Amino acid sequence: MLHPEMRKAIAAVHPLDDDSWAAFAACWVPMSYSKNEIITREGETERYFYFVLDGVQRLYHLQDGQEHILGFSFDHSFSGVFDSFLKQRPATLFLDAITDSRMLAITLADFTRMVEEHPTVERWFRKFLAEILIGRLEREVELLSCTAEERFRRVFQRSPRAVQLIPSKHLASYLGMAPETLSRVKQKVWNDNS
Repeated sequence: MLHPEMRKAIAAVHPLDDDSWAAFAACWVPMSYSKNEIITREGETERYFYFVLDGVQRLYHLQDGQEHILGFSFDHSFSGVFDSFLKQRPATLFLDAITDSRMLAITLADFTRMVEEHPTVERWFRKFLAEILIGRLEREVELLSCTAEERFRRVFQRSPRAVQLIPSKHLASYLGMAPETLSRVKQKVWNDNS
């Protein structure tokens, strides 16, 4: 199954040669999740690495009944509880569908085989993991050093679509602010941009 959206997303990090792409693409199977469906539960071992064809998902930790959102995935991006998938240990996070979602999924066995048999897949994956690490570090710095307005503006600049698709309560959790603060910040940003 050849998916041009996935090939484009992979090539943005590191292109695969045609043979590697054909072998890699053949390993992914389609999956669908309904709005609010839990894809991976805390305590379960993540069975798949995903590519999102369409939809929005959230990755979060639940502590004392409160959700702490770590990130979102959207159309044409990768998703999953990566640490659980790679180490095959119980997840400490939840992954669920905010909207109806169509995804492609690959098992660890197939993924490992592709990385071992195709050097360009291995190079892509190394660069992909480096991007995740850099993104996590940048997010930590933002949470520690930016004002609520600066955090919102940065998310808005990176992904204006996120602000439209993600419910405010989830976006507020991700940005580390109360929903009321997010509402005030959004209004100020909209007024500044009009």
